[in-house]
Amino acid sequence: MSIQDNYSFLEHIADTTEVNNISFDNWQQLNSHTIISMARKFLIEKNITVRKIPLKTIYAFITDSGLESLPKQQQRWAILFSNAVTYKNPCKQHLTLVKILRDASLEEVEILHYLKKISFIEYETSRIWIKIKGIEQWALQTLDCSGIDIEIILENLLMKRLIEISNSGEEMRIAPLGMHFILECEKPFGLS
Repeated sequence: MSIQDNYSFLEHIADTTEVNNISFDNWQQLNSHTIISMARKFLIEKNITVRKIPLKTIYAFITDSGLESLPKQQQRWAILFSNAVTYKNPCKQHLTLVKILRDASLEEVEILHYLKKISFIEYETSRIWIKIKGIEQWALQTLDCSGIDIEIILENLLMKRLIEISNSGEEMRIAPLGMHFILECEKPFGLS
C-alpha cells in the first residue's frame, strides 16, 4: 500500500460534510487558516493591542487547531488565540490551554460551559456544587450522546482536573482550571 492509498482511505472515512469535501492533505492547513483569520479579524475590528508569544505556543496553535473542523470549536480556537496575543491579558499559560482544547471533545467543552453558566452566584470565581444526576440528564437531553458516553466524558474531565467531585460523589462543580479554560475560550479578554 502506498501513501496515496492511505490518503484515499482517509478521505473515504473522514466526515468532511463540515468542510465542503475538501481533500484530506490540505484540510488541516485550511482549518488553521480559518481560525487564525477569525482571530485576526476580531483583533483588528476591536483595535486590540497584541503582544509577542513564544514560537512554541504559535506552533501548537497552528498544528492543533488545524484538526478542528466544527465551526463552534473553531470559534473557541479563534478566541483562545486572540486572548493569547492580547497585550493586557495577564494569562500567559495558553500553551496549557491549547493542549486542553486540542484533547477536548465538543461534548466535554459544552459540559464545562454549562457548569460555568449554572455555577456562578455573584462573581466569576463562585462555584457551586451541582447534582451529577442533573448534569447527566441535561447532557442526555442536550448533547447527542449516550449514558456511557456521559460517564466517559465526566471521568475524562475529572482526570484532566477540569471538574471536581464532592466527597459524597453525588455532586460536581467546575474546577479552577476548567473555569479559566472556558473563560479563555468563550469570551475575548477585556470584553463584557
